Amino acid sequence: MLDTSAARPTVLVIDDDRDLRYSLRRVLTAAHYTVVEAESGEQGLEVAKAERPAVILLDNRMGGMSGVETLRRMRTAYPAAMVVLMTAFGTTQTAIEAMKFGAFDYIQKPFDPKKILALVEKAARARADLDEAGRSAAASIVSADDLREGIVGNAESMQAVFKTIGQVAASDVTVLITGESGTGKELVARSMHRHSLRSKREFVAVNCAAIPENLIESELFGHEKGAFTGAAAQKLGKFELCDGGTLFLDEIGDMSPATQTRVLRAIQQGEIQRVGGTQTIKIDVRVIAATNKDLEKMVTEKSFREDLYYRLNVVRIRMPSLRERKEDIPLLVDFMLRRLGAERKIAARQVSPEAMDILCRHDWPGNVRELENAIHRAGVIAGDEAVLAKDLPAEIIAAVQAPKAASPAPVEARPEQRGSDALAPAADASAKLDELLDSLYKALRAEHSEHLLERLEMEIIRRCIAETGGNQLRASGILGINRSTLKKRVEQMPRTAPAAPPR
Repeated sequence: MLDTSAARPTVLVIDDDRDLRYSLRRVLTAAHYTVVEAESGEQGLEVAKAERPAVILLDNRMGGMSGVETLRRMRTAYPAAMVVLMTAFGTTQTAIEAMKFGAFDYIQKPFDPKKILALVEKAARARADLDEAGRSAAASIVSADDLREGIVGNAESMQAVFKTIGQVAASDVTVLITGESGTGKELVARSMHRHSLRSKREFVAVNCAAIPENLIESELFGHEKGAFTGAAAQKLGKFELCDGGTLFLDEIGDMSPATQTRVLRAIQQGEIQRVGGTQTIKIDVRVIAATNKDLEKMVTEKSFREDLYYRLNVVRIRMPSLRERKEDIPLLVDFMLRRLGAERKIAARQVSPEAMDILCRHDWPGNVRELENAIHRAGVIAGDEAVLAKDLPAEIIAAVQAPKAASPAPVEARPEQRGSDALAPAADASAKLDELLDSLYKALRAEHSEHLLERLEMEIIRRCIAETGGNQLRASGILGINRSTLKKRVEQMPRTAPAAPPR
């Protein structure tokens, strides 16, 4: 439902149909928008210059300059305006051109007044989000050193990772990096190499899961000419190619038992033999391995060599999933926008508060890799504007908005469990909640004769802010409101808090 309690932004209607302009004026002014009009694209540009509207409703087919050409010039002259293209002749080309030149949306005539009003409301909110994004992006939170390093994180779990990198980088100790796919295991390995005494030599990464089993040994150890069908010439393997450097074995849990044996010998003895060769070749290679599998379970099941496991697991680094460090999402988003911008892949530099709220509430099963994909895609859609909620992938918005799965029903306690530690039946839990709410209401009613909801809301917000250490982004996600709304509520709070109700 639209809130018409306050004056709304200016809307410019550009259409050569006087009756349509009149109808739109009536609908929009009834919703408290300020409406200005123009009957051609040329006149619309002049009105926009004088009025600086937040939203522009633009007809596609008019005498003189077309709607698409007007859109193109409008986006150049007044990039902050949200332009909605209107047309009675919807074609694929028109839709593509409208979005290509930066239209906020596209609507076909005739349209229902409620539909156009909802679209204007959506565009006005997007304009407000753009303004908020510009205000909140005064200073970047990612340093130049972070960009060079390629890995960022302020969460305690990531700080522990950085600390371990610093502690072991200068040694030649073997490191095992574990964690879900997409958490940045290779970035940690590269950082470790960059800070090691081997940084001047090669860093070679091998994805053990991506190489067919019959080729993995040749890829790692090389082969002699004629060693097998197709071996037309001698080939050096990765161990030889990164002699003096670092070899990163990604997805080592997918390595066959036979190859595991040869890798173990290379690590233990510091020597290899090419496939089909008889000469022993000395190597000086530091090995860093990574996996998203449970190697301990694989050792128990005899699918991974126990001795190789202990050789690899001298130092263990566990990469946290993104859902475990959601407080890092704003930092990661800023990092990704700057890096993608430096690579000239996107032009967007900020993310609106509403879009950031969605990003922080998503669980990211694909971890940092999924987040980067979402930011890249949204940045392309946004063009040179700030990334808005509408620019985010639809599946992420749907996942955030979907109701959480209901918790399973309480398990009935067995007879031997019944006692002080037995699970309480659902009816008891409901009764306790009713009792708690009744006590809370009575306490607030005794202290205040009115404004009970305001007082209760204030106390909940205050406690949530305290719980999150003052992080309004996290607090807004817990409370289920966007950050702008939370910021306004906090600003409206009295500086000296009234006494909390009895606990």
